[in-house]
Amino acid sequence: MNASKINIRRFTAGDETSVKSLIKEIMAHEFNDDQGAYPTEDIEEVERSYGGLGEAFFVAEDNSQIVGTVAIKKEDDRVALLRRLFVAADYRKRKIGLELVDHALEFCHEVGYEEIIFRTTSRMQAAIKLCQKCGFIPRAKLKLGPIELLKFALSIRDGRKTAKSRS
Repeated sequence: MNASKINIRRFTAGDETSVKSLIKEIMAHEFNDDQGAYPTEDIEEVERSYGGLGEAFFVAEDNSQIVGTVAIKKEDDRVALLRRLFVAADYRKRKIGLELVDHALEFCHEVGYEEIIFRTTSRMQAAIKLCQKCGFIPRAKLKLGPIELLKFALSIRDGRKTAKSRS
């Protein structure tokens, strides 16, 4: 890993294999017990899953290698879902997750969403800390066997706020 600049951009069809590999590898190695709560059907066809009006999938790229992802899925005209926030283990602690969330928040602001919802499990501590740093607040908890599902929300009605401006 070198000190090159990470590029955050929209997903393209050529990214599909790398995106699937990154997400499935992280889920299998770090969150194997959580996979039942978060099936990966949506990443089998990213363009179809996140290509609708008001939806987007972003990747973090280093020298043509996909090292991070984040997606926005439309819940309704007012609410978006923040999904698929992943950063490769070797690239963590470099604020890539923060930049990915910032791109997602900017997109949501441009689309006109008023609120963003992020759902995760209690085991995904890095994602929880990042989202809380970005202003997401806890909304709900649900015990699902050995897993605790968590729901966070961020209101973006009150003007343009990026993840970077909150940190």
